[in-house]
Amino acid sequence: MLTLVTTNPSKYKPFAADLERMRIEIGAPPKEIPELQCLGFADALAHKAEAMSQLFGRPVLVDDAGLVLDAYTPFPGPLTSVVLKTLGAEGLRRLVSEVSNRGTMQCHLGWWSKNKLRTWSGVVPGRLDFTRNPRNPRMLLSDLFVADAPCRPGTLPHRTLALAHLEQEIFELHLEAGEAAVEEPGCPTSSGQCPFCVELEATGQSIFGEMCHQRLDSRIVYQDDDFIVMPPIGQFMEGGLLLLARKHIRSFACLPPNLFARLERLVAVIREELEALYGISPLVFEHGPAPEKSKGVCCVDHAHFNIFPANVLIRPHLTQRMNLPITTLDELARLKNAEFGYLFVQENDGSRRVYDGQLAPTQLVRRIITSKLGIAERWHWREYPGIDELVATYRSLHGRIRL
Repeated sequence: MLTLVTTNPSKYKPFAADLERMRIEIGAPPKEIPELQCLGFADALAHKAEAMSQLFGRPVLVDDAGLVLDAYTPFPGPLTSVVLKTLGAEGLRRLVSEVSNRGTMQCHLGWWSKNKLRTWSGVVPGRLDFTRNPRNPRMLLSDLFVADAPCRPGTLPHRTLALAHLEQEIFELHLEAGEAAVEEPGCPTSSGQCPFCVELEATGQSIFGEMCHQRLDSRIVYQDDDFIVMPPIGQFMEGGLLLLARKHIRSFACLPPNLFARLERLVAVIREELEALYGISPLVFEHGPAPEKSKGVCCVDHAHFNIFPANVLIRPHLTQRMNLPITTLDELARLKNAEFGYLFVQENDGSRRVYDGQLAPTQLVRRIITSKLGIAERWHWREYPGIDELVATYRSLHGRIRL
């Protein structure tokens, strides 16, 4: 959870749902610090953000907002509250009466980390209308300023815009905060009762053995020292595969860095083979659990990609989750310590994105795919084990995947 520090939390009440989605809590300053009296928002924001990060012992979000008059740019800027207290509405009217009543309302959010300021801004043009009667002297500026474009009722458009710009990078910010909080990241490697390890190491009766012993001795279609490929139990369509790390690790975010290049090549080979057989460049997806947390009883905490030749666009179903585009699989390593876990999806067109995995329903992507394919009843492996499809996939692909 990130913290947005403000002395006036009421101004963020209209954005409660947005802040919850972005996992941002409102916090009060531990103590008052003198504000930097200057005309530049960047300097004022850097001063405040650095001071608050020192007080909290970690990076936090801060804000600064105010009016910039076209006739006196950049005045009053960060000095807006001081100027309004001094001049009042009548003094402000006289100030602009013979020049221009136009200006911009600005909101700037700041984050101080690694001795550097990051900012997200909302700048809204408009005008001062002195024919309106302010209802509350403390809300003088919001009563006087009329934005050129309509805004959401009950909200201030400059703050709305600043938060929208922040949301575009919020996943990245959470990862940065997680990296700063964990000094020695790691991944558990104990296999415990992992059903994949039981099957692959032949240390007991596996689920696959119970279900398929009369039809197949093994379902492995490819293996090497680092990876294993096999069709899943719960095969809701022919052609689906699992790509597993041979070593028990929590997710592919925990894969040793030297293996990502081989993982990339193996994924590419599998996609080529499935496209050749089924005419569809397949989806690739993974649910990576949060550190020290399980995905639940219906999932296995052993790194594995699900790969299915299904022509389904996943992204529209996950747009409400924080997300981040990635290009290469080694970027998954940044999610090793993501407090909310992640969903990785490679779409049919090859584009890749990771999503916030917080409270993701079990088998979420499988549910989306089966629903769009008109076989929603097949999403759960116990309800539809798909043994016929598993055997058919094994026979079609055994020996065809070569790295």
